[in-house]
Amino acid sequence: MSDEPDINTDVLSADGLATLLRLVVAQASLRVSRATVDGRIVWIKRYDAQRKSLAKLLHALVSPVLPVFLRSSAQVNAVEAIEREVRKMAQFRAGGFAVADVVFSNQSVLVLSDVGEVAQRTLTGALAADPARHDEFLVDLARALGEVHRAGLCHGRPHPRDMFLRDGEVGFLDFEEEPEAVMPLVMAQARDAWLLFLQISPRAALPQTQSRALAAYRAAAPLEVIPALRTLTGFFSRAVAPLRLVPHDLLGKDGRFAIEATRFLSNALSTAGQPVSPVSVTGRERPRGQS
Repeated sequence: MSDEPDINTDVLSADGLATLLRLVVAQASLRVSRATVDGRIVWIKRYDAQRKSLAKLLHALVSPVLPVFLRSSAQVNAVEAIEREVRKMAQFRAGGFAVADVVFSNQSVLVLSDVGEVAQRTLTGALAADPARHDEFLVDLARALGEVHRAGLCHGRPHPRDMFLRDGEVGFLDFEEEPEAVMPLVMAQARDAWLLFLQISPRAALPQTQSRALAAYRAAAPLEVIPALRTLTGFFSRAVAPLRLVPHDLLGKDGRFAIEATRFLSNALSTAGQPVSPVSVTGRERPRGQS
């Protein structure tokens, strides 16, 4: 990234830029903040305001020896993180998916246009009022992720708070992970699907929603993702098995979500007679004709 700031003059006036720069300085300690500039809402993301957690640092340290789908995205500095997010936004936009606009960026700050209500808030509002509509939206999220994967893309952290609805289409936010850079794309996409079902499974209000969401994802996604997803969920099904003996009130929310989603996907994908996945947990492809 150049030392010169990137300014979207189609969005910012000279006065708006001056206002934005004052806000960037005034809110230097905030990782993410909301502001109104030139009469429109923008989001200011700072990449130098928050240190990486010890857990993330340890994950990065042991990542090379972990199964491929457990590896962390490459550790990057603020400049590289902004470059990564802007690059992935451009890839999604080129693939026909709605994303935010870059309003301003420099060596440590990325300012994005507001996209309206994120999917997580939409789901929260719909749950009590209309459970069927709520669950239909979950199915839409799964279908949209399948379409992303069909386009040869990977989000990295597909969560309802990182998705939104615009003109009836699902859009995507917060491209801070890049697993496809450290593992085969098909496995990164399988990881995407598993992470999304960690949100769909515990949120589903109606009995058939999980199955409908998986069917929608499979109909949209490339065929080669499913064997990789079967490998991943098989691994996690074995890994979380001991947690099923722990009382639910002692498990954290994330633990319960992981068990529910993994159980559903493992059962749904373990069809008798299915071939073994061609993608191993080490990330190496097995030779053709070899199980």
